[in-house]
Amino acid sequence: MTKTKLKASHKRPRAPSGQGSARSWPTDAQDERLRDALARELIGVCVEGLKSFGLDGRKLVKLAAQAPATTSERTSSARQVLTDADQLGHAISKWAEEPSYRDTTGRPAVLSVRAAGRGSFAKLAREFFPGCSVADVVTLGCKANVFERVGADKVALLNNSVLFPGNSPLILAFAIRTVRRVLHAAEFNRRVSSAIEGWPDRAVWVEVSEDDFRDFVRFIRPQISGLLELSHRWLTRRSDLPKNRHKKKRLSGIQIFVFRE
Repeated sequence: MTKTKLKASHKRPRAPSGQGSARSWPTDAQDERLRDALARELIGVCVEGLKSFGLDGRKLVKLAAQAPATTSERTSSARQVLTDADQLGHAISKWAEEPSYRDTTGRPAVLSVRAAGRGSFAKLAREFFPGCSVADVVTLGCKANVFERVGADKVALLNNSVLFPGNSPLILAFAIRTVRRVLHAAEFNRRVSSAIEGWPDRAVWVEVSEDDFRDFVRFIRPQISGLLELSHRWLTRRSDLPKNRHKKKRLSGIQIFVFRE
């Protein structure tokens, strides 16, 4: 490289971190075959998962043909289905984290459904479910296994992970959102040049018995809840800083799930 060229290269603007172009891939016929094999496997995994929701092969082919014209985050069916679940998640995060909703031991307090003042369940319900009755919000939380009725007029927080066991539409909507987020993270990480710039993506797994797996789920549930509470608190406080209030923002966070193959 000549001195002139070297000098010019120093003036070349650098792309912002994480904004570079992905390395060209596939680069040859072998890479192309590998890419196609991996894509085919991903499609197969999605097809098998959808079949468990009662869709047969013919119906899946028809839906796949319609997907390019209808897939949009703005008109997402999954987002519409998940609206109540998301609001419930925000409500229980506030219940678990804000001092006004804690008892003298620092734990989430048992709340009255009749009281209407600061730190009451009614205030939570009005904030996150405007237009819904307090009774309807209690019912929703109990069905999601995050609330428990205590006596005739109180509710306790059972779990700060929103679960809807047996609710196929919500479970499928969660799966759609999870896949979309995983693929967004994959697209970002394939464009960065170092692990430091990438978004963290880590998994651990060991072969264990069914009994040990059930014990693991009981063990890890509160650990996951604690990490999610910490993450939500950090993100909320950072977003609310005066210097950040008028900046352009996008939904960002962390998602964790336990799996068994």
